Amino acid sequence: MGRIKFGTDGWRGVISEDYTFANVRLVAAGIAEWVRRREEQGKGIVVGYDARFLSARYAQDCAAVLADEGIKVWLADEMLSSPALTWQVKDRQAAGGVMITASHNPPEYNGLKFKASFGGSAPPELVAEIESCVSRLEAEKAVVTKVALPPSVEKFTAKASYLDHVRRLLNPDLLESFKEKIVFDVMHGSAQGYPTELAATYGLNLSEVRNSYNPVFGGVNPEPIDKNLDALRQAVREQNAWIGLATDGDGDRIGAIDADGRYITPYQIFCLLMKYLVEKRGLRGTVVQTLTFSEQVKRLAEKYGLPMRQTPVGFKYVAELMVKEDVLIGGEESGGLSVKGYIPERDGILLGFLLIETAAAYGKTLGQLLDEMAVELGTFFYDRRDLHLDMARKERLMAALEQNAPTAVGGKPVTAVTVGDGTKLAFADGWVIFRGSGTEPIVRVYCEAQSREAVDEILKGAVDYAEHA
Repeated sequence: MGRIKFGTDGWRGVISEDYTFANVRLVAAGIAEWVRRREEQGKGIVVGYDARFLSARYAQDCAAVLADEGIKVWLADEMLSSPALTWQVKDRQAAGGVMITASHNPPEYNGLKFKASFGGSAPPELVAEIESCVSRLEAEKAVVTKVALPPSVEKFTAKASYLDHVRRLLNPDLLESFKEKIVFDVMHGSAQGYPTELAATYGLNLSEVRNSYNPVFGGVNPEPIDKNLDALRQAVREQNAWIGLATDGDGDRIGAIDADGRYITPYQIFCLLMKYLVEKRGLRGTVVQTLTFSEQVKRLAEKYGLPMRQTPVGFKYVAELMVKEDVLIGGEESGGLSVKGYIPERDGILLGFLLIETAAAYGKTLGQLLDEMAVELGTFFYDRRDLHLDMARKERLMAALEQNAPTAVGGKPVTAVTVGDGTKLAFADGWVIFRGSGTEPIVRVYCEAQSREAVDEILKGAVDYAEHA
């Protein structure tokens, strides 16, 4: 296996270290080989890019190599969100799509996601096939030279078609009835302008923040988690908004802030949308969640009598089930969710507008709905810590957990240990999971318990354990 590896969501690397023009061209040649093996040159590949440093040039190099290898290519003429790129793949019935993005990673990163022909994250076996083609080229020390973009490459604009597709899933009557203020934080990412244009369709009182081109993202990682949403929280308070929404660097994840500035976790968003889809839209289906999700999701699904499936971390596993089964809603801890009737793809813009519908349908803030849900299902507190470790320490920690897991963490006795996609330690009233990131030199520590104090103590104990493992 070579240096270029695809993690839970594509290949990512630090710009000018391992993410270079030469390596992007090498990956493009590997994708071209994969397309030729399937004899789908004529179906073509759609290529798009986000708002990161040099993304447009990386995309052009990728498109040029694919076209030079005899593949039909469509190339975006401006930055676009990952869901917009994925919709183009589905709508054009292409063999696949390449999105130049590092999603929520720090600004020094860039990356490449591959989208499958069905309109979603490529499943593991497809990713393995492409990685095998790339590894063979690496083993042969192949050098893919830069070529000019040929005139056969067709340019396209994605926004209008994508927004039309999103509109088909929304309830115009509910949205038009909602008169409260909304703030949408696009975090200097490639979805900037999308919320404003969509809101105009329904006469919504919506404003965007952090909606300018800024390849360093204003010094804040473009990940819509609590610590990165101070600008949104401030705007919600200053503008007396009912809802604050956020999406990440390539527009496929969702974050939210309530009217009082409270951060709404991804699992709470998941529960709110499940409640709305079942109670107000009358929909049913399987509920799919990744390993790191909340007990509250399980309890809500049980209340509605909905079957549940659990997958490893990575939306590609969720997407695979959405293609094969009748799924109502599926998602992961990072805020990547999708719903019935849509392509099996995460979409922060769609989900944000479905949250607006949820507030409109119940006539309550999202926080009020969550408070009611807590009374019925119990209170759960959740948090995450990211441990930045070099590869040697990362591997040493994960091996120690697998071979000799601690008997207690943060003063909580461990009642069960599960080793699989990371290591999960269960307690009588909660759990903690250690999992190596598939895209960064990080071990993520996820925790859920029935009090904020317990979560803090468990995470403190988990960090202490990691430092001495």
